[in-house]
Amino acid sequence: MRHSTLMAGVTTMLGDIATALHPLYTVRWLMSHESQRRRASETIVFPLGPGKRLLLVAASLLLTYGIALVTFMVRWIRFWMRGEYFLPYLFVFVTTLTLLLFWWASRRHHGPLPILSTIMYSVVAGYVAGLIAMVLYPFFQSDGLQHMIEALRFPTIEAAIAFFWFPIRLLTWLFGGITGVTMLVLSRRWRRMTC
Repeated sequence: MRHSTLMAGVTTMLGDIATALHPLYTVRWLMSHESQRRRASETIVFPLGPGKRLLLVAASLLLTYGIALVTFMVRWIRFWMRGEYFLPYLFVFVTTLTLLLFWWASRRHHGPLPILSTIMYSVVAGYVAGLIAMVLYPFFQSDGLQHMIEALRFPTIEAAIAFFWFPIRLLTWLFGGITGVTMLVLSRRWRRMTC
């Protein structure tokens, strides 16, 4: 605060000196000062290179998984996906969610992530990643392809509704939403550290 006040005072004093010396210098000084200010404001943009995007998504997922371990989320998923199905489901879910969130962060690499659309996208990405994990996790079991085909045959409309409802029951949408909020917090924090 003191530094910015001091800089404003020095800038005003230099402007007064330039005006007293010659009006032509005043115009040049104001134009150069304005261009420097514009360049400084342009460099404040938080660039998300591929490495930083991957780091942002990975750190957000790790923090969210830590939150999920502390709360009831992982226990709830383990309750519905028992035994040998839990780890393949979790692997497919986290991998798919990572790819979807990395794609979203790649679309916004020239500026900060928008708050509302990032949260909404993360919730939908969590649900979609849960659906994809529901389809693909039997692939890692013995006769996995056969199990996948059988899982996608819906004998009744209730079975289809149950299939699409299951990721909601597994709270994958909530996991995605928490990851999106964590991404927003981390990206804003990194932006403050780089500016």
